[in-house]
Amino acid sequence: MKNIIINAYSIESLLTKIKTTIKNGFNPSLAFIYSSSKHNIKKLVLGLEDYDFIVVGASTAGEIFADKKLGVHEVDRTIVAMLIEINPMAIAFKSISFETEENYFNIGKNIGIWAKSEFENPALITITSGLDFDNDVYTQGIVNERVEYIFGGSAGDDMQLKETFVFSKDNFYNHGIVALALDRDKIDVVGARAFGWIGIGKERIVTKAEQNIVYEVDGKPAIDFYKDYLNISADESIPNIGIEYPLEVTMKSGLVVYRAVLGLDEDKKALIFAGHVEEKSKVRISAPQGENIIKYVGESIEYSLSQKPDFKPQIALVFPCCSRKQVLGDLAIKEIELAYKKAKAPIIGFYAYGEIGAYPGGYPFHNETFMTTMLSERGTQYAD
Repeated sequence: MKNIIINAYSIESLLTKIKTTIKNGFNPSLAFIYSSSKHNIKKLVLGLEDYDFIVVGASTAGEIFADKKLGVHEVDRTIVAMLIEINPMAIAFKSISFETEENYFNIGKNIGIWAKSEFENPALITITSGLDFDNDVYTQGIVNERVEYIFGGSAGDDMQLKETFVFSKDNFYNHGIVALALDRDKIDVVGARAFGWIGIGKERIVTKAEQNIVYEVDGKPAIDFYKDYLNISADESIPNIGIEYPLEVTMKSGLVVYRAVLGLDEDKKALIFAGHVEEKSKVRISAPQGENIIKYVGESIEYSLSQKPDFKPQIALVFPCCSRKQVLGDLAIKEIELAYKKAKAPIIGFYAYGEIGAYPGGYPFHNETFMTTMLSERGTQYAD
C-alpha cells in the first residue's frame, strides 16, 4: 500500500502535482481527496475525470496530513490528497445522490447489501454530505446488514454551515454519500475512537424529541435549556457555542453518546442536533476537558493496536470533529502529531461535522470524537 501525499492551495496546483506524480511512475488505484469548500468542487471533479483511480472526496472544515517527507500539518482552505497503490481487486466504490425525503435507513441498508455483495468480509469507509443528512439512521441501516467495520465522517464547509459536498472523479453531491468497500481478507483494518468531553451539572430528561430534533427538556423549550445554562445572549449563536458544549446523552440502553447542535427552529424553540437524541433519555450539557482531550487520541490508538500486536499500519485515515479544532485552537496540531506518532504511518484526514466509527460493535455515529482508521494490505510491507 504505497502512498504519496499532496497538498495544494489551488485546483490547478493539485492537478499539476498529480500529473507529475503519475508521470514519474507512481500508479495509484485509489485517492482520498479532501478540499476546503473555498475551492470550486465542480471544477475539481472535471479535472479528475480522466484518471483511472477511484476518488473518495469531501469538502472539509479543515484538512489534515502527515508523513516523514512533509511533516505534520492541520491546515485550512487547501486541498489535500493521498494517492495510494493498492490491489484494485480489494476495493470497490459507490456514490449516490438523493432527495432529503428519501429513507436514510434503506439507503444505509442498501449500501451494506452492496458491500457484502462485493466482498464476503467487508469494511466500509463512507462520507456523507448535506447538513440535514440523517447520519444516525443511515449508519444504523448499514449495521443492520451486519457490516461490522464502518468508518468515515460528515463533510464540512469551513464552519459556514451552509452547504457540504462529497465527490468522486465522475460527480459531486450536496446531499449524498460516497462509499468505499474494502475486502478485509486482503486489507487488515483497525479502528480507534477518542472522546474527551465530560457531562456537567444535573441530569435532565428529554420530554419531547423526534430523531435529531429536541423540542423539550424537563418540559421546557430546548432552546431555553441551552440559553439559560450557558448564559447565551441574544446576539450569540447557539450552533457555534453548542458545537463546543454538546449534549451528553445517556440512552435508555445505558449507552452514552455526545450530540452537537447544528441548528435551531426558533418558531418551535427546538434544537437540531447532528445525531439522534432519544425521547426519555437522560441528558446533560458537557464541557471539553481543555487540552487534556489530546491525550485520549494517543490512548485510543495505543489501546486498539495493543489488541492486535501483529498489525502494522501502512496508512491512517483520521476524522476528528470540527469542535476539537475550535476548542484546542493552536494546540489542535498536537492531536495530529500524537495520532501520527502512535499510528506510525502516513495520515490523511479532515475536520468533520460528525464521525462514523464501529469496529465492531458500539454505536456507529458520533459527535465530538476523533476517529482513526488504520489500514494495512495483507502480504505487503512498505516503510514510511
